[in-house]
Amino acid sequence: MKNLIYVVFILNLVCFFIYQECMNMMTYAYGEDNVPFTQQPYLLAENNTEEDNFINEKDIIVNIDEFDKELYEKDSRKEIVNKKKKGSHSIDLAFEYIKKGKKYEARNMLSDLYFTETDYDERKKIKAELDKLNAELVFSPLPSPDAIFHNVSQGDSLIKIASKYNTTYKSIMRINNKSRTIVKIGERLKVLNGRLSLLVDKKDFTLTVLLNGHYIKQYPIGIGMYDKTPEGVFVVNNKVKNPVWYSPEGVFPFGDPKNVLGTRWIGFEEKEGLYGYGIHGTTEPESIGKAMSNGCIRLRNEDVEELYDFVKKNTNVVIQK
Repeated sequence: MKNLIYVVFILNLVCFFIYQECMNMMTYAYGEDNVPFTQQPYLLAENNTEEDNFINEKDIIVNIDEFDKELYEKDSRKEIVNKKKKGSHSIDLAFEYIKKGKKYEARNMLSDLYFTETDYDERKKIKAELDKLNAELVFSPLPSPDAIFHNVSQGDSLIKIASKYNTTYKSIMRINNKSRTIVKIGERLKVLNGRLSLLVDKKDFTLTVLLNGHYIKQYPIGIGMYDKTPEGVFVVNNKVKNPVWYSPEGVFPFGDPKNVLGTRWIGFEEKEGLYGYGIHGTTEPESIGKAMSNGCIRLRNEDVEELYDFVKKNTNVVIQK
């Protein structure tokens, strides 16, 4: 009889613990107010102290169990707004530099902004200001941190001066508004100081001239049909005035109606099986802004003639989408 009573007592005790456990689970599932539990991102706490009932701030562990889309979108919108504010602040600062006469610093800042800005209208606004600044800083005889001045001495010539500063004599003529190659002793000539490079953007149909990485000039271009213009880094290998076109259909001298190269050719070094690519003029100015060439980059003749005068052999050309 005692054994029976003991067994009944044990069974009752087990049932009691099972009931308590179920109630705890229900409380977790529905909460104290019987509101169904919905799993949300929450904080876990790991107590690393000797005090059992004390949780230090450093012991809180963030554990995101479910992606909070609404919060993410809110943060993303905030980040975009902050970026626009930052960009707007930088543009304002650049214009402040202009007012203070710090045109070189303003140009460099606007150049960086131009290549990071994604809004079309803002880019257009920045480009217009860049062109105005570079007309003075680069393409005029006025002093600029972009250039140095050479005082012509006995025995100097434009070709010797250009060779000394690793540039082209034609660029010196354009910058200093010289129509003839004659130089006079004591004449002060502005010469660009730095490395020119070219950036071709197939998506925007533009070729940008960079001086020490900064925007100084941009031209509209035409590119290859069916994505024939390759991407990558190329190097200028040769330059030709009034080029002959060696096409798959035959050889067409300059001036021939079938010669599509225009007035200038700036050829690239062969690279990984890519040969015959370069920059040239066009007999079809309506093709600028379109993908109509056999793979080369084409400019209007007046644009390619100006570019030709500044670009020298070994100039780097980056082509990107």
